Amino acid sequence: MKILIFGATGSIGNTFFSILRKYKNNINVVGATCDKNIKKIKKLSEEFNIKNIGINNLKLAKRYEISNNTKVFKGINSFKKLINKDIDIIIFAISGLSALDLSMDVVKSGHTVGLANKECIISVGKSFMSVARKNKTKIVPLDSEHNSIYQLIKFTKLDFQSVTITASGGPFHKEDLSKLKNISPKEALSHPTWKMGKKITIDSATLMNKALEIIEAKYLFDLDLDQVKTVIHPESIIHATINFSNGSSASLMSEPNMEIPIINLLNVSKKIIKSEKTYDLSKKSPLNFFKIDVKKFPAIKFVYDVIKIGGIAPHVMNYNNEILVNLFLKEKIGFLDIVKFNELTLKKYFKENDNIQNPTLEDLISANKWIDLNIIIS
Repeated sequence: MKILIFGATGSIGNTFFSILRKYKNNINVVGATCDKNIKKIKKLSEEFNIKNIGINNLKLAKRYEISNNTKVFKGINSFKKLINKDIDIIIFAISGLSALDLSMDVVKSGHTVGLANKECIISVGKSFMSVARKNKTKIVPLDSEHNSIYQLIKFTKLDFQSVTITASGGPFHKEDLSKLKNISPKEALSHPTWKMGKKITIDSATLMNKALEIIEAKYLFDLDLDQVKTVIHPESIIHATINFSNGSSASLMSEPNMEIPIINLLNVSKKIIKSEKTYDLSKKSPLNFFKIDVKKFPAIKFVYDVIKIGGIAPHVMNYNNEILVNLFLKEKIGFLDIVKFNELTLKKYFKENDNIQNPTLEDLISANKWIDLNIIIS
């Protein structure tokens, strides 16, 4: 099996290569890229005999020492040259809008794609998935919730009427709304279940991460607005449930572990990896579920309004959130202001700008520039 991995030195890449070391299957990594971690990409190329290396940072790419007939692709605009018909699976783990054009080249490939870039779904999900279907590209999402939905649909093959994705609830799902006004960044960064980066940890505290995942679920699985539901599940053992037309439901359970989605990806065509881990029901009891209080977590109500608007609106919401989270971490706005100012900025945006149903990268960049100048923070 031949694998090309875009974003080899990040967390997805770390998990992927740890699987290769552990299970030692017949997997050939034919290409790998990084942004600027040339020491790590060089080490990986030597360990796994990777002959095609991509380095986004042009200055650092010039310093990369070519050895063992390694070919170096310099800058993200050259990365599409790594894609060829002999590849079996592409892992796309480059984050951010800078990878949007490359993601479109990937989705045109007709290969199986393990997707870990949120922006291409949130910002251009409708056109992205349309291109995938047109080119018969199989998209396998690598985050736990959407990978669980993917697996459940694959396992059951029954008609379903909706999906439910779970949220850990972050550190504040038991707190009263009145106490959230004065939450500090330090408190918001104390996640009870996961150890993550600052941005995603704050998104988990506001439940904006789950709002973004609702958008992803809609586009990835071609669902209507009322077919995507979410519930707080603090133990993070059930990642998703599909609800069948006959009134029954099926859930996927596992410890929070990124290995599982990647093993699922590698086993799409045939079973080449069998995990040694088996989930033990007796060790996790009870499992708790709570309805989301949208007054306390308005991001969940907000996202459904954003999806109704459609077009460029999900991108505007996502970009607003990035700026506002950063301002909260700098203690320039309050915790509850993150979603409040996002809603106000979105309303202002559409008072002054037309919606674009199928935005291009240029449209997204233009929207970002408007937001940088006009975002509401008081």
